[in-house]
Amino acid sequence: MADCPVVNTSLGKAKGRVLAKATCDDAKQVYAYLGIPFAKPPIGELRFEPPQDAEPWEGILDATKSPPGPMQSAEFIDSLDPYVLNIKVADEDPHNISEDCLYLNVYTNNPNKNAKMPVMIWFYGGGFFMGSSVGYHGQVLCGLQDVVLVVPHYRVNVFGLFSMGKDTKYPGNMGLLDQTKAMEWTRDHICGFGGDPNNVTLFGQSAGSGAVNAHVLSPLSRGLFHKAISHSGIITCGGATKENFKDATIPFLEDLDIKETESEIVMKKLKLLPAKDLMEATEKIMMQMGWFSPEVDGNFFPKAPLTIQTEGNMAPVPYMIGLCSTESRGILADKHPPSFLEGFSEDEATEMVKGLLQMLEGVPPEKLDAVITKAKTVYLKCYEEDDKMKWSKFASDVAGDLTFCSKSIAAAEAHAGAGHPTYLYCLRQQLRLFHDPEAGKGMKMKHEICEGDHGDDLFFTFGHPFCNWESANDYKFTDEEKDLCRQWMEYIVCFARTGNPNSSKNSKEWPRYENDTRRHLVVRMPLEKDCDLFLERSKFWNETVPKILAL
Repeated sequence: MADCPVVNTSLGKAKGRVLAKATCDDAKQVYAYLGIPFAKPPIGELRFEPPQDAEPWEGILDATKSPPGPMQSAEFIDSLDPYVLNIKVADEDPHNISEDCLYLNVYTNNPNKNAKMPVMIWFYGGGFFMGSSVGYHGQVLCGLQDVVLVVPHYRVNVFGLFSMGKDTKYPGNMGLLDQTKAMEWTRDHICGFGGDPNNVTLFGQSAGSGAVNAHVLSPLSRGLFHKAISHSGIITCGGATKENFKDATIPFLEDLDIKETESEIVMKKLKLLPAKDLMEATEKIMMQMGWFSPEVDGNFFPKAPLTIQTEGNMAPVPYMIGLCSTESRGILADKHPPSFLEGFSEDEATEMVKGLLQMLEGVPPEKLDAVITKAKTVYLKCYEEDDKMKWSKFASDVAGDLTFCSKSIAAAEAHAGAGHPTYLYCLRQQLRLFHDPEAGKGMKMKHEICEGDHGDDLFFTFGHPFCNWESANDYKFTDEEKDLCRQWMEYIVCFARTGNPNSSKNSKEWPRYENDTRRHLVVRMPLEKDCDLFLERSKFWNETVPKILAL
């Protein structure tokens, strides 16, 4: 196996590791440079502060070891085990977490400053309260495509989103600023890894997808990226941006017995507490449905994200927006009551939807019945009358639409309406490893009503059918899934390269999304084109419900 080239940056030299080639004959050799600091450690006096530029190092940085992830709950980490393939670079450990987390990983097949390959920066998901670079590798994506992959860490939960309010010295959004700092690092240093700093694409999934959308809307990020891809999530989705002070900061400070209200005094006390105490207090308020989230801070977001979007002041870049067909019928169904899998009664579905409307949309109690009655007329026409699962489908589809689908459709309409190239997709491929115990030994099987589940597109984006890592799971992909994986990577890298996902290697043309035709790509084999994705359901949440609430 070849030795890993040493890369020069203005901060110092770095030597990474040589990765095993992907399991296909045409895969190139990929090099991984792990744990490169892109900001100073956000500890001590830098806790809850915006990220500061990293300092130079002497000698050659050992970039062969996976960096620690951001502080988060071990319980939440473990909850995902049944749904992931546990594909890890040798020393990766999701439980290796630290406040000192602002590092990034770079994957490339040609660390040569003259290569000028497109760059893709990945933001992981996790609801802004968990997540890390674990499991997101460039072995296949960079092995089959000439692209440089950057995977930065960013602070989550209280460490990344604590806020004392918009008009204070501590308005929040440190985690989003971490991402911006990683984008600045990419601009300044990616050339040595073979990347083109003038051709950078942001992409991410779930909360990471919402973060991509946040950068599309934030004036602070302009010029640092040139294309964007959101896989299931928009920053305007229910609960993604809200007023932290009432819902999270006050109960958090109460739990820590901090009674002062002046932000400087509060911060002085918080900076002296052990990180584990802050994490324990965060977990307690989350059990009471209080959580830290991106904030309208007057800086990263000078206005509410929806206002920026409505006014058409987004970054004028090509934008790919995607959804999965049954976003809340699989992995997120673990949060539904147990009877979901047997088939909800109408009353059970109604109660669940009431809770979602209050939590995610802020629907007042006196308006709940009107909204739910209208929702039933929209959704039930999509299900067979004698389908015993229809109320489970109703409740989970409402959950998926509130958290992902309806706002993603609105974002696509706004971006296209502003005249910017827009591409929409819907993943409908049902992964065999979640529905056949022989294909997914060790994986948790999902109900048959789950088609394309939340996060399923990640298996294709990162080339899991061709990964060559040891895994705790005995899984198998079909030839059809492998074919779809290759075509999907071709689409997204072609988009990253040119702003248009189509190439001669794809079997189906992906039509540009326009508000008069509303065309999109159906991601399953065989690939298809369709139109009017979730049209009536999206109009209900984006147009009808606001009218009901305004009465």
